[in-house]
Amino acid sequence: MADEDEKRSLAALNENGKGRFQRQVGRSSRASAKNPSISLLEARKWALAELVAAGKDEGEALDNLDFLLTGALKVNYGMLRANLTRVMPDWLSARWPSWVAALVKDRPAQYIIGEAPFYGRDFLVDERVLIPRPETELLVDWVLNDLKKQPVLAEKPTLLDVGTGSGAIALTLAAERPELKVTAADISRPALAIAFENRKKFGLAERVTLEESDLFATFSGQRFDVIVSNPPYIREDAQDEMDDSVVAYEPDLALYAKNEGLALYEKMAVQLADHLTENGRAYFEIGYDQGDKLKKIFKEALPTAEVDVKQDLAGLDRMIRVKVHGNETL
Repeated sequence: MADEDEKRSLAALNENGKGRFQRQVGRSSRASAKNPSISLLEARKWALAELVAAGKDEGEALDNLDFLLTGALKVNYGMLRANLTRVMPDWLSARWPSWVAALVKDRPAQYIIGEAPFYGRDFLVDERVLIPRPETELLVDWVLNDLKKQPVLAEKPTLLDVGTGSGAIALTLAAERPELKVTAADISRPALAIAFENRKKFGLAERVTLEESDLFATFSGQRFDVIVSNPPYIREDAQDEMDDSVVAYEPDLALYAKNEGLALYEKMAVQLADHLTENGRAYFEIGYDQGDKLKKIFKEALPTAEVDVKQDLAGLDRMIRVKVHGNETL
């Protein structure tokens, strides 16, 4: 499957571009007729020139190229820069033109390499799941900080991640807090397949349960100490405001929601009291312009709950926490 994808991507880079790469390999000071090669620096320069010629922003293009190189070579950015004069491995130089062709077509670098960093771990990703983003790490931080400051009294606290996708939130929380009993749910079976692979990768099969579920549908009669969710929250007509790569490649099911992006929050708000334990709490990632609306939605559904909106590093509304009290969970 990967070879077929590479062949399709390679066709997107015009013959002149592919020819320039082969000529660059041939001109390399390390090249020989028997064993042609190219340095990482030369391959990077060629790729940057191709992307800029295709109309891509130079800074963004360089970021994507360095992401691919560090991910492929399993080194950090400092190690990459210190070793740019080294020869690009044969397996990587064989793939490099197809990877650059994919960037020309706006395919996210994380999908090209098949991994995305999140909270210090590299998660497997492809077009079946959203790419984990740095702002979601702030949501994880909030949950972890609250668990530290206000521990759940249960011996084995339970946590449900609704709309788990790649499993980034659920698996990170499970890895960071070994006492948690975690359930990760998603309506998408293909997404759960990725979460399954990540669960195996991080050795969490015995501590994280995966469930196919439309929000809380599978969990009738079950309660959790903590619920966390990064649901689809983009309004359905917002494509003009989004990056082309997101619109073209990331799954619609994980991006868009009806009613200005609020529909799934509205459904969960009216069911929270049935699925949180006494004094349980729920955490949600939200859109930057949804804080006031969602605070109202959750307060109307749970009049005595504490509802707090938190901002991201840019000062934009990004997360909301709902803390219920015993009388609301009876």
